[in-house]
Amino acid sequence: MQVVNEVMPTDPERVRQMMEPGPNKPIYMVNLLKFKDKAEYKDGRATNLSGRDASMLSGRAAAPLLPPFGGRPISA
Repeated sequence: MQVVNEVMPTDPERVRQMMEPGPNKPIYMVNLLKFKDKAEYKDGRATNLSGRDASMLSGRAAAPLLPPFGGRPISA
């Protein structure tokens, strides 16, 4: 499987495109996630969290970053 990191693009043309103004209408992002039964961390730390619980911690930490850009989380 090929993974392309579009969060921190390195291609100058892609960076230029991302700096252009966006549409004058809402943009929606959908995360389709699959969780492990137990969270695993690259640094090997022990945890009792499920993969879903670990992801929810990350989401709660990111949610306050959205409003300054006009965004808000929506849960299904």
